[in-house]
Amino acid sequence: MSAKLTESELRKVALEHGGYGTPALNDKLFLHYKGYQRIENLDAYVGLKALWLDSNGLQAIENLSHLIRLRCLYLQRNLISTIEGLGGLKSLVHLDLSENCLTKLEGLSCLPELATLSAANNALSNADSIRHLSKCKSIKVLDLSHNKVSGGDDVLDILSACPNLAALNLVGNPIASEMSNFRKKFIFVLKGLKYLDNPVFDKERAVVGAWASGGLEAEIQTKKDWEEQQKTEDRQQTEQFRIWQANLRTEAQKISS
Repeated sequence: MSAKLTESELRKVALEHGGYGTPALNDKLFLHYKGYQRIENLDAYVGLKALWLDSNGLQAIENLSHLIRLRCLYLQRNLISTIEGLGGLKSLVHLDLSENCLTKLEGLSCLPELATLSAANNALSNADSIRHLSKCKSIKVLDLSHNKVSGGDDVLDILSACPNLAALNLVGNPIASEMSNFRKKFIFVLKGLKYLDNPVFDKERAVVGAWASGGLEAEIQTKKDWEEQQKTEDRQQTEQFRIWQANLRTEAQKISS
């Protein structure tokens, strides 16, 4: 028989993890790896800021809308197929829905503070499956890795509507191999990206900008310019280090004489 989130069960789990018997005093609750099939009886836990419900048998997101202080919600490794029931979570910053059964992203635009979203290892397949993200203006970190996302330019158009996007993980999706110049196009269009499956450094962004405006010839020249600049900086740093060493030796000689 599956475990149920009864009031007594919640109190027991809270105490097991160093929490409180009085529900409203708990700011975090660890309800993972228990085999729960429903989210229920959390009405009194109004002070929660972090809630772990991962690795259960949950099929629906429900009975959470009263948790107005909740900032982190962990729902990974469940059986959720639809994103719903998040209305009211106005303080939510981090949401993990990885390893579920999602075929479409939806029901997220009601979260004005949502900055980090993981939907890795689901069944997202094309631009339409992630189109809702264009309404999620606060997202900074987005993990869509290991889905089946394709759609090239359509996907890029959708993500370009997320002005704060700084980190994007698309590893394991066909879009990366299907779309010509995938990395260059994404870096050029998404101006704030600091991470696209791996870090985006200033040199790469400059090279991509040159490629977009002047083609391959401009790209090659910009690479050479950056390499020369790096060599110059390395020489300057080496010279400064030698001067510093010489000054130390001079001071040492003065002290010993």
